[in-house]
Amino acid sequence: MAHWLALGTEDWQARQTRWLALLARQRGWLLALLLLGVLWLLGSHPSLRQVAAGIAIFLFGMFFLEQGFGQIASGQLRQGLRRVTARPWQAWLLGLSATVLTQSSSLVLLLTLSFISAGLINLLAGISILAGASLGTTTGGWLMASLGMTLQLGTYGQPLLVLGMLLISLPRWGGRPLGMALSGMGFLLLGIEDINLGFAHLSDWVELSRWQLVSWQGVALYALLGIGITVLMQSSHGALLLVLAAVNAGQVSYDNALALVIGINVGASGPVLLGSVNASLDGKRLALLDLLFKGTTAVLCLLLFVPVTRLNDLLASLVGMPAQAYPLRLALFHTLFNLLAIGWLLPCRAQAARLMVRLWPTPQLPDDKVHARYLDPVSAAHPVAAEQALGKEVRHLLSQYQEVCAQALLGIPGKEMLAADKAQYLPVSGHALAPVQELYQKRVKQLFGEVLTFGALCKEGLAPQQREQVEALLGAARNISEAVRLARSLQANWLAALESDNPVLQRQYLVMQERLWHTNRELNRLSEGDPAGLNAALDLIEEGIGLAARRDREDMELLIRGHQLEPLQAATLMNDSQTLRRLVRQLIKACRVVYAQPALAGNNGNGAQPASSVVSG
Repeated sequence: MAHWLALGTEDWQARQTRWLALLARQRGWLLALLLLGVLWLLGSHPSLRQVAAGIAIFLFGMFFLEQGFGQIASGQLRQGLRRVTARPWQAWLLGLSATVLTQSSSLVLLLTLSFISAGLINLLAGISILAGASLGTTTGGWLMASLGMTLQLGTYGQPLLVLGMLLISLPRWGGRPLGMALSGMGFLLLGIEDINLGFAHLSDWVELSRWQLVSWQGVALYALLGIGITVLMQSSHGALLLVLAAVNAGQVSYDNALALVIGINVGASGPVLLGSVNASLDGKRLALLDLLFKGTTAVLCLLLFVPVTRLNDLLASLVGMPAQAYPLRLALFHTLFNLLAIGWLLPCRAQAARLMVRLWPTPQLPDDKVHARYLDPVSAAHPVAAEQALGKEVRHLLSQYQEVCAQALLGIPGKEMLAADKAQYLPVSGHALAPVQELYQKRVKQLFGEVLTFGALCKEGLAPQQREQVEALLGAARNISEAVRLARSLQANWLAALESDNPVLQRQYLVMQERLWHTNRELNRLSEGDPAGLNAALDLIEEGIGLAARRDREDMELLIRGHQLEPLQAATLMNDSQTLRRLVRQLIKACRVVYAQPALAGNNGNGAQPASSVVSG
């Protein structure tokens, strides 16, 4: 029986593969047929064509608005994100205000995903921002219901388009982001007017009100329809505008429109889920939570549809809304739905974060190599998050160098090298030193490659200043990799010297170990200090290197004249001293870049929590 089931499964998989291959070969013809069908449908009636054109103009305006406000507000959002991890209400307020400003919860949540992936915030802070964005998106519904259904908005949209395009055509003035935002607002207003005019005359061609359903099956069907429309349009504002215009024109009943609003709220998770495909694990968890908490609230509202709608009507009566003001009542229901959703999410955010970790646990990597913590395509798509993520990852790379250096040249763990105050515990035996080549393959090579790849991907579309900063960070990563290479060349002679019968040679290499230990501790101490005094402190370390070089030459001459070193030993010792100084100078170059970033100062790469930490926030 199992044999026949296996054969049946293989046969089905083969047929599925053949069908997919056939569709792939014919996708050009299928696309052409789809476009011809859409053109035929649009040509069947002018009102339908006007509604479809209004939707397209509205979505085009949303794209411009998101791009413009994304460039304007991303810097301010980054500044705000530095302070949101301490208090949940600050993160919630940030999500609310950012969504009200940009009128796009998808944009705010996608930025949040990128900042989570970059390690700037953790999952708990992301949940609070999600709750704020969910409430902030309701302001768009109020604006469309109060102004979009009553005013001729095209009159106001035309001058906004002129001003926006003027600013876009003058990029040297620095007004391109504002121009895109103004143009987006202009397109939005024109799209709203076209949709309203189209629905006003659509009844001449088709009566959508004939398909209204009043049973619970009808409520569920219209909720599913709302999900489908929102996912298809990739815009909850666009879907909500369609419902408001249809209700205002009498094409959809009020009860069916309420069910559509429930579905629109669930469908709003679609863009976030798509954006989380390349996000970090915590980003995926946040996107899944967005769907789950809206879906759960939607199910509760559908099960309690009559009490919830009566509550909405009661609130509308209390604030003085007319009984026939259906667009305003729908905007109120949209707000009520999101208030109910965040009402249970915010108090249970810690439990929700732990639930997401259990539902989507951290996978075990197939190898034991160190991989990037903060780099992913979502961060690369947002300049501010990309720069911050790359800075944190280069610091992570620096911490891996410290571990390689401690184990391969000192024979102790990295934490002990950075924490100890005395060098008297340095091992004399070379057997305590770990193989540097294995450590390089495990801790540095893969991570260094991922840093270079991410830097190449994120540089596209960056402003000149951000591009320079990314180039500097990539240079720091190359300095760290070069330091590891120099450590590899040191270890072979180091092992031979520590096992040598010449106590003078052993003592010289122990002195080099003490210097390496002291230098690493000093550099690590600078990471916790004020970045303003970083260059001066690094200059002092470089001056000390120059003084040590002159001292080494003098000591070497004394040892040679005293016949305490053989010529080959003296040459090897001198070369290794120079190599050690080059190693330290590479580290200093890297530290000038990595430790100078204020956003990263005070966050040591050793023991730093990855973005998946949900302990604080």
